[in-house]
Amino acid sequence: MWEVYEHRRVGGRIPRLPVEIVKRYEKWKDIVRISGPTGLRLIKGFHDESLRGERNGHRSSRLGLQYQVIYRVVAHEILVQVIDLTAHDYRRKMTMASKTYRKAKKHVDVSVGESVRIMRELQELSQNELSELTGIPQSTLSAIEHDRVNLGVERAKVLARALACHPAVLVFPGWVVGDQSAA
Repeated sequence: MWEVYEHRRVGGRIPRLPVEIVKRYEKWKDIVRISGPTGLRLIKGFHDESLRGERNGHRSSRLGLQYQVIYRVVAHEILVQVIDLTAHDYRRKMTMASKTYRKAKKHVDVSVGESVRIMRELQELSQNELSELTGIPQSTLSAIEHDRVNLGVERAKVLARALACHPAVLVFPGWVVGDQSAA
């Protein structure tokens, strides 16, 4: 399991961001916690890439057309520091003092249906395309995304395979192992 730490300025920006961007950021953190930064590269919509210049050693994932999360991996396979969550601005200098980071917290609740929709959109798939990949009828996918039908374990496994993510990203959005018990 990976830990995600946010720069203190990220927490201050969250309330001013569009809700859909915050929900995508929550999915981004779920994927990192479960699959690590390599899991981000499997999701087309994030366009995860390494940065150059004064941000050499950092990576960027897109949360939408305008917003991105800039992060770096620290202590090989243990810690991800979220440097910034902002509109694209490559001119800003960064300070890396460790006391400016704190453990990432959940900023908004994301339902199971919203998780499925966000992951589908990040993979740049329509409901019809996802239906063809999974064999789950499009009407059922729509009902799942609107939280009218429970996802279920088997559907979660099939969808996770098609969406290139761990089933927990879909079934347990925002759940942090160690903070709560599964039972």
